[in-house]
Amino acid sequence: MSSVSSVVSIQSLMALWNINDWEYLERQVVTDPQGREWRVALMDVLGQKGDPDRPDALLEMQYTSGRYFTMVYSASGAVQRERGYPTLPDAAIAYERLLAGVIDGSVDPSQPVFREDLEDE
Repeated sequence: MSSVSSVVSIQSLMALWNINDWEYLERQVVTDPQGREWRVALMDVLGQKGDPDRPDALLEMQYTSGRYFTMVYSASGAVQRERGYPTLPDAAIAYERLLAGVIDGSVDPSQPVFREDLEDE
C-alpha cells in the first residue's frame, strides 16, 4: 500500500468515528452561564467498543490508572476537559461536581484542561 493510500485509508477510518458514538454511563447536554452548550459525560473506558483503530487490549493498558473518565466536550466533539478515576464511585462524584460547575459557571470548559498524569514512554 502506498503512503498516499495509507493516509486516505486512515482518514476514512477517522471520519467514521465520532465521540458521540461512545457508550456513556451518564451524559448530559448543559448550557453554561454564557449560553454555550457542552456535553458533560461519565464513561467506562473498558466497557467500550471504542475507536475502531484501537484494540481493547491497548485501551486497557493505556487506562490502567483511570478506567472511569469524566469529560466535557463541545458539540463539534472537541474535548475540553478529561480526567481519569480508578473507581466508579470517585468518578460519579466528580461527574456530579463537574456537571454542577459547568451549569453554575465555576468551571469554564472554554479553557481546556487535560490529563496531567500521562507519562512519556
